[in-house]
Amino acid sequence: MLRELSITNFALIDELRVEFGPRFNVLTGETGAGKSIIIDALGLALGTAGEAEQIRTGAEEGRVEAAFDLDDEEARRLLAEGGIECPADECLVVRRHLLREGKSKAYLNGRLTSAASLRGLAEFLIEVHGQHQGALLTQPNRQRLLLDAYAGLAGDAAAFRALYSRRQALRVELDSLLAGEREKAQRLDLLRHQRGEIAAARLIEGEEEELIRERTILAHAEKLHAAAHLGYEGLYGEAGSVAGRLAAVLSRLREAQAIDSRLKEVVDACEAGIASVEDAAHQLRDYRERVAFDPERLEQLEARLHEIGKLKRKYGASIAEILKFVASAEEELQRLMRSEERGEELERELASVEALLQQQAAALTEKRAAAAGRLAGAVRQELRALKMDKAAFAVLVKPRQGSAGVRLEPSGADEVEFMIAPNPGEELKPLGWIASGGELSRVMLAVKAILAVSDRIPTLIFDEVDVGIGGGMAEVVGQKLWTIARERQVLSITHLPQIAALADRHLAISKRVKGTRTETAVRVLDGEERVREIARMLGAKETSGTPLQHAQEILEAARRWKATKRGPSTSKI
Repeated sequence: MLRELSITNFALIDELRVEFGPRFNVLTGETGAGKSIIIDALGLALGTAGEAEQIRTGAEEGRVEAAFDLDDEEARRLLAEGGIECPADECLVVRRHLLREGKSKAYLNGRLTSAASLRGLAEFLIEVHGQHQGALLTQPNRQRLLLDAYAGLAGDAAAFRALYSRRQALRVELDSLLAGEREKAQRLDLLRHQRGEIAAARLIEGEEEELIRERTILAHAEKLHAAAHLGYEGLYGEAGSVAGRLAAVLSRLREAQAIDSRLKEVVDACEAGIASVEDAAHQLRDYRERVAFDPERLEQLEARLHEIGKLKRKYGASIAEILKFVASAEEELQRLMRSEERGEELERELASVEALLQQQAAALTEKRAAAAGRLAGAVRQELRALKMDKAAFAVLVKPRQGSAGVRLEPSGADEVEFMIAPNPGEELKPLGWIASGGELSRVMLAVKAILAVSDRIPTLIFDEVDVGIGGGMAEVVGQKLWTIARERQVLSITHLPQIAALADRHLAISKRVKGTRTETAVRVLDGEERVREIARMLGAKETSGTPLQHAQEILEAARRWKATKRGPSTSKI
């Protein structure tokens, strides 16, 4: 509920602070005193467009600040999503600055925000009804919400919206998969071909280097054979070979060693040398036998290296890179194949969700249709109390038609419309077609009286909805407003003393001249001051005698009526 409103340099207001109470608040004052300015200032605080002309003359900036008690969990969630904290034991403070150059700044609990965010939040805080401002009540979407609130279908409607959102998400995902179906099929073919081509080659990391080495040996086989033969013959095979000459030297050294034992190490070295030469000669002989020119094997090597070269040109600079490429291709292939499976899963889930949506939509339609008659009857009863006893009222629930039949929307399959015939003999017509602002005001009061418990908007503002109403009707309207205020905070701007007399908090708006400037002021009325204000509203031109007595009688009658209505209430305010 609205706790306090602070206004600075706005229209005729220099500086003003208004505290509102729970239940029924009434604002009264002479025509032109500035009652509508307060409502305009509150609207500015909650995100409506502001104009530089609204700034008080001589000031560079206008400022409006409003403090609210916040009980709505959805509103708290909205604030949390914007990074704004609002502890349960603290007020939500909304502040708006209107600058002379036409710009504005908005704050929530001291944190900079946008006017759009304020407007979104306002839906959870305040609802304004004016004499000719029945827009909310005449909108089919609003009428559907009111019917759902009356029928207790908020949870069913929320569940349907969630399922509808799931269907939309499934459709988007499936459309995204299907949109690239041709490209995906082409990609799958390419990846499968690449995987098969590389797999068929049976590549082994390090293979290419080994093949190149073998090819080099085969290409120079004759040269290698000749070198091995020459080496063998020189070391061991021919006369005068290294091995033969070393043996002759060793024989002489052994004779010398027999004379001088100090030659033993030299003899040992020569013996080792002969052994090494013989070993090398034997290896060369074996190598010579193995080395042979094999044109068939060389052709095989060239073919294999050519095959590897082709793959390298396509997939990487080395076998290692080719193997890395095929691993990546395999991952993508599996992912695309899974997307095909995902598409099938999406189609199955979408079909299931579509069927469930149809079931839930049908259930909502049935419950709305059942509640529509009850709500229409309740409104007719309220209208009788509001002196519209001849009016016919109906709540129409009909399927929402689309090009392919009944069209589902997040709210279901229904269009809801309030129909009324204010006078006998007239046919029922949509509520929005009503020409009389007074009739629309009374329908609005009737609906609000019925939905006072279920409607979650904590503060309702009625801006001169009583225009065109007088006499006993004024008292009935006031009683309806007071009844609504048992469940919600109500602010009513009125010119009718019968309504003002029922207020739980009476605020008087006055205009005064201070120096050369005109200012708007607000004061809380009680006791004698309230009696005088009621007398003024009765049209008294004096403040004594009969007008004051009449005012006291009206206040006393209001007090007695309220005393008979006191009792349990579900109100949190």
